[in-house]
Amino acid sequence: MLHGYFDLPTFTFFDEKNVWAGSLYKTFNFRIEPIKRKPDDEQKSELRVIVWYGMKCWDKADKFEAEYHEEFSPEGLEKCIGDLTAEFEKFKQIRKTL
Repeated sequence: MLHGYFDLPTFTFFDEKNVWAGSLYKTFNFRIEPIKRKPDDEQKSELRVIVWYGMKCWDKADKFEAEYHEEFSPEGLEKCIGDLTAEFEKFKQIRKTL
C-alpha cells in the first residue's frame, strides 16, 4: 500500500516475520524488520526501522543515519511510516551534498 513516499505492505506481512527494505532516490535506504518475542519474554515484540544513505545494502553499510523501535502492531507500523517520512524529509534537504 502506498503511504506518502513509501510503498509498504500491511501489518500482516510483518506479523508473518517478513522483512521489508527499500530505497528512494537510489541513496536513501530503509529496512523494517519484525522482532517477535515469546509471550513470556521480558522484552516486547517490536518493529525495528533502520535508515542509511549510500549504495550499499544494510549489512554492508558503514553507518546508520537513524534507528527506531516501534510497537509491534498496525499502529506501530503507522509510526514507522511517520519515522521514515521525517527521515526522508531530512534527506531531501541534504541529498545534493552527499
